[in-house]
Amino acid sequence: MRIAIMGAGGVGSYFGARLAASGEDVTFIARGLHLATIRERGMSVKSPHGEFRLETVAATDDPSTVGTVDVVLATVKLYDLDNACAMIAPMIGPETMIIPVQNGVSAVEMVCSRYDRKHVVGGLVFVATYVVAPGEVEHKAELHRLAFGELDGALSDRVLAFRDAGQKAGFDAVASQDIELELWAKFALLAGLGPVTTLSRQTVGAVEADRDLWDLCRRSVGEVVAVGRAKGIEFPPDIVDATLALNAKFDPNAKNTLLLDLEAGRRLEHEWISGEIVRLGRELGAPTPFHEIAYAALKPFAEGG
Repeated sequence: MRIAIMGAGGVGSYFGARLAASGEDVTFIARGLHLATIRERGMSVKSPHGEFRLETVAATDDPSTVGTVDVVLATVKLYDLDNACAMIAPMIGPETMIIPVQNGVSAVEMVCSRYDRKHVVGGLVFVATYVVAPGEVEHKAELHRLAFGELDGALSDRVLAFRDAGQKAGFDAVASQDIELELWAKFALLAGLGPVTTLSRQTVGAVEADRDLWDLCRRSVGEVVAVGRAKGIEFPPDIVDATLALNAKFDPNAKNTLLLDLEAGRRLEHEWISGEIVRLGRELGAPTPFHEIAYAALKPFAEGG
């Protein structure tokens, strides 16, 4: 398959490198020193699943030089997604599928606002990966799941082909028949725990160990679930407990991406996390008192710095 990785940060570099190492035709759309380094010296990956190096990497900052591809895996941050969608236009052919894998539940509609829905496949990742230095990618946990699915739930040939490519590449590639539910289930975890750990400046383990913070997580997850159900998402009855239980799968010393971005002075995605919950809650008549506080408290840091 011809695959373009739109946004060669930790997530895009990791999955793209594994696909390239397994023989797929992968081009990275990157920028800056990371781009210059992988062009000149290749890319190295360190992971619990094994270390490897790509001596030769196809990479560019100009998507118009790539040509039509079968898959665009869009791994930029949510605040860069609209611009990324404009940039990828030269790579989109009649059968190209675009898989956005951003946090939150807004990405699919953002891509659909620019492209026909037939091109768009919902996607999500569970992985902790970082570009620790230009050309060097580190995967810090066993989990490396990439799930994706047609918006109508069909197991199409293109989805199955990409699943097979991902499994051959050695990561947990999953073809979903209900990607909207999977996106909301991840959102319950991300938007439920992330704002609590960020506001308290605590690791995931420290939050779970503190009764008051853990109770706040339960309230936060509950608000996300209530909004999702008001929107028509058919969560299982035990979704809140099941979501909180997932915390045990993470390194207790880990920090979520929202907190890491805040500490590093980077732009935040909170507009599409607590902000999204607040907007949908008001629209659907579902109260979201915790997320209203979280949204307001993090708003001054939205642009980083």
